[in-house]
Amino acid sequence: MKGLGKRVVLLVGLPGSGKDEIARALSEELGYEILGMSDVLREELERRGVEVNRENMRKLGIELRERMGPAAIAKLVIEKMEDGRSYVINGIRNVEEILEFKKRFGEQVMVLGVLAPKKIRLLRLLKRGRRGFDVSSAEKLQEEDYKEIVMFHLGDAIAMADDFLVNAGSIEELRWKAVSMVLGICPQGV
Repeated sequence: MKGLGKRVVLLVGLPGSGKDEIARALSEELGYEILGMSDVLREELERRGVEVNRENMRKLGIELRERMGPAAIAKLVIEKMEDGRSYVINGIRNVEEILEFKKRFGEQVMVLGVLAPKKIRLLRLLKRGRRGFDVSSAEKLQEEDYKEIVMFHLGDAIAMADDFLVNAGSIEELRWKAVSMVLGICPQGV
């Protein structure tokens, strides 16, 4: 199945919505290579000898965007991409990043908005428990969501999605929906 669907799939959604699982599904089922927007930040923090956590990644992201423009992280990810390969890009944060990918890859870009109810996201984040990243309460989730939406205009990026996947069921259902949507064989907005 390698090479089917759009060449570049951009995933945008709040933490715990299912972006990582979708990226794995597209990689395993369709041969997409996974590139995370946060990987660029993680690599730079490690190079600088700074602890890798959500707050330091946000600070670095802001620094890079101030220095290189709002699409800075997208530009750095695009530099890593090779011709002739298909990619799923996880962790889009703003409209300018989407526009940068579309400028480079045109009609070969699909933006997939990943949505999940807040209670389900909270349960996933509590279970996942990434130290320095995931939240420990509903109040903390509300605070973190607010930061993502206000600092990076994540809501605007989600609104730019070509299609939406609602992730409120099983992992198997999520994987099926994601692969089907990318292949264009699933009804929109599932």
